[in-house]
Amino acid sequence: MMKSMTRFFLVLVIFAQASIVGADETTAEDVYNLVLNASNMLEELGEEGLTAFNTDGEFSLKDTYVWVVNCDEKRVIAHPNNNYIGLDLTKVKDKHRDESKRRPFVVEMCAEKDNANGVWVEYWWEKLGQSEPARKISFMVQVPNQPYQVTAGIYNDTMTVSELNGTR
Repeated sequence: MMKSMTRFFLVLVIFAQASIVGADETTAEDVYNLVLNASNMLEELGEEGLTAFNTDGEFSLKDTYVWVVNCDEKRVIAHPNNNYIGLDLTKVKDKHRDESKRRPFVVEMCAEKDNANGVWVEYWWEKLGQSEPARKISFMVQVPNQPYQVTAGIYNDTMTVSELNGTR
């Protein structure tokens, strides 16, 4: 019952946030749905489905895309940018302007990989074509019965991670 209430609250917050964002921008709801669809596909296809994430295709939407990691192996498994495939997650830190505040955000997401509702994490990253980092919020979920986790994110200055994660 509590799990259902938490998921209901999370979806309610996502829909409320979506009404604030312009139609051309990716919303938290878009990210949530994209990640869950990717998870469902990978649950069914397993390793065979990984190639779907190595291009801008079915799992890309507006200014976001899904990428796949294996938290146990601590590496990127599939990504539209081939330069990221195989990347050691322990070496990836966000791009916060203050170097002392840079964090291993993917490792932080991986620490929550068993959360049945998934997890939202905030970090700083450059938007495509820009050199200055911006606040980004990404959602990660464990793929059932597979060793993979899928994630996607949006750039947003107003949403709070605690609201998206269903906490206060």
